[in-house]
Amino acid sequence: MTERISLNVDGKRVSLLRGRERKIFYIHSSGSDAEQWRYQLEEIGGYAIDLPNHGKSESAEIGSVDDYARYVSKAIRQTCGSAVIAGHSLGGAVAQKVCLNYPETCIGLVLVGTGARLRVLPEILENLRKKPEDAVKKILEMGFFRKDERYEEMKKKYIQNAEVLHLDLSLCDRFDLLEDYRSGKMEIGVPTLIVVGREDRLTPVKYAEFFKNHIPGSELAVIDNASHMVMLERPDEFNSVLESFLRKVLSE
Repeated sequence: MTERISLNVDGKRVSLLRGRERKIFYIHSSGSDAEQWRYQLEEIGGYAIDLPNHGKSESAEIGSVDDYARYVSKAIRQTCGSAVIAGHSLGGAVAQKVCLNYPETCIGLVLVGTGARLRVLPEILENLRKKPEDAVKKILEMGFFRKDERYEEMKKKYIQNAEVLHLDLSLCDRFDLLEDYRSGKMEIGVPTLIVVGREDRLTPVKYAEFFKNHIPGSELAVIDNASHMVMLERPDEFNSVLESFLRKVLSE
């Protein structure tokens, strides 16, 4: 069972879905919302945020991934105090920034279908302005292993939220910590799990392998028959990997 709760963060209403009490906090991807984590909330528990401008949260001025990270860090303080932070794609970028900028809130990281740099195809950004359905089709073709009801659900959500999706992907396109990792400036000092779908064409396996090579002690799970939306496409396999990691990190 999940329930919806609301927080006041910097004067804005921020909406979350809450499962059973557990110190894990999920951050969704571009143009999505907390429902993306429904299988994890039901099985594992924790909290999933609707970022500002998404789902049932209020609109806010967002100019960078760091802006999202500020809202997330304050929401974590109000709910868990500190948590294992799980982020997918854009949410993975936000999770990295929370860990970097607000380390007191982060006791572990789960980086799902994300990267240290998140370049976006120029044609996708351009078509989101001019031909949003074409852009959404391209994203989904690269992001899902097969067409099913979850594919159709995301298609509808993306088209409805094309303007927010464009903003999010523009922020992703500017996100770049690659050289910080390579130089050692970006140091992740908490337990880290990296998860990717083997067929992911948006954030391919090599992105996850980069994290594995640059985050000491990190764990890597590559899930078969899944693409970018691995937590939706293969929830049982995903949850098994995540549960094992959480039991170690949270000493349960």
